[in-house]
Amino acid sequence: MTEAEAVVVGVRVRPFAEREIQNHATLCVSMSQKSTCIYDSSGKEQMFTFDESFWSHDGYDDDGTGYLRPKRGSQYADQKYVFDTFGKRVLDNAWNGYHCCLFAYGQTGSGKSYSMVGYGNNKGIVPISCEEIFRRIAKDDGNGNSYEVMVSAIEIYNEAVQDQSPRLARL
Repeated sequence: MTEAEAVVVGVRVRPFAEREIQNHATLCVSMSQKSTCIYDSSGKEQMFTFDESFWSHDGYDDDGTGYLRPKRGSQYADQKYVFDTFGKRVLDNAWNGYHCCLFAYGQTGSGKSYSMVGYGNNKGIVPISCEEIFRRIAKDDGNGNSYEVMVSAIEIYNEAVQDQSPRLARL
């Protein structure tokens, strides 16, 4: 078993919402690899470094199926890229027997649900992880192993906790 990471922090910038476009919002964030820079209205900047910085503000095209893919040469982080470089780390640690938690934090409308759940063909970390778990189980079929899969999702919104009872599947 490999050593798991204790805490990993990622940040993602989403496209402007329709309301922000209508109000002529100004982009005040830039990213380069693991660094994220925030600019205030006077141009003063503050640089932060994270384990991962995902640029998803612009630089994408619809591939014809509704999936948003990066334009050639853009730094756009699509759902697959976010899963492959961040969500997979959590899944791999869980698969290796470590207790894991994937925690999304931010203000309302900041893009947490899109990153975690996604929509349409733009599946987020949770559904991609579920597909991958069952793909790994199916691949290991016939080795005499048994699996117990339990998922718990908790949402805290306006200081109220909404807990979905864990679903258990024995395979």
